Amino acid sequence: MFNKIIISSLLFLTYAVGFAQDKYQSLFWEISGNGLEKPSYLYGTMHAQDERLFNFKDGVMEAFENTDTYAMELNMDSIDQMALMSKLIMDSTHSLTTLLSEEDYKTVETFFKDSLQQPLFLYSKMQPLFTSQLITMKNLGNQKDEALDLYLFNEAKKQGKQTIGLEKMEEQIAAFASIPYKKQADMLVEAVKEYGHESGMMDTDEMLKKYLSEDLDALLEMTTSSQEDPELAEIFNTIFLINRNHNMADRSVKYMKSGSTFIAVGAAHLPGDEGVIELLRQKGYVVEAK
Repeated sequence: MFNKIIISSLLFLTYAVGFAQDKYQSLFWEISGNGLEKPSYLYGTMHAQDERLFNFKDGVMEAFENTDTYAMELNMDSIDQMALMSKLIMDSTHSLTTLLSEEDYKTVETFFKDSLQQPLFLYSKMQPLFTSQLITMKNLGNQKDEALDLYLFNEAKKQGKQTIGLEKMEEQIAAFASIPYKKQADMLVEAVKEYGHESGMMDTDEMLKKYLSEDLDALLEMTTSSQEDPELAEIFNTIFLINRNHNMADRSVKYMKSGSTFIAVGAAHLPGDEGVIELLRQKGYVVEAK
């Protein structure tokens, strides 16, 4: 489960839920009705640089260009890098040396030196879940200079759009910090041990396959299916998914009322009974796959 959570975080940076077959079979959705003068759009992204993610279906970039506002999870221009780094640091009683056995620390240290060409001590005080994502990203294609969500953000700026964030930096950091440090450290060790192995590659490949086929139902099932660690599953499903979905849906409304908005958030936030699509429908909007 640990490695699955690290991989799944790329789809949102995510309870038991009933899955209807073929209910959410698109990354691209149009939002209309409920008094909107112009339609807005919802697009599921993935934080990766694989070139296949940039092969947009017909209508996506046309809709993007015709909108006034670009909304994403975090407005990258609003992030204070120094404040961000301070939030990523664990409290003074924790470090990788206190969280890991001597053997596990050596395993991770060797991997960072040999595969990432970086000394592990640079990350000793950083929350391990963030460090783990460096490994997961290395398993993915990096043909593009920037990840998909950042590409859309920069394109929006080039086009002079208003760019806004639906979340605050502190909220995203708090979501990660809700996972106990020890569990985060265990995830890091697992990510290192599975790197390059068939099991780890299969998880990454499967996630990409489901994303590229626009099968949001399968993506959600993949990110929420394992119950090996009930405590971690509850944190993940409630804090990473449901709570954030409600915030995104609620905060999107005022921008859509002001003008046509292109909303781009991690694909795992879109489907499900408490996904952004259904939450917007509950507010009276018509949300249709394109």
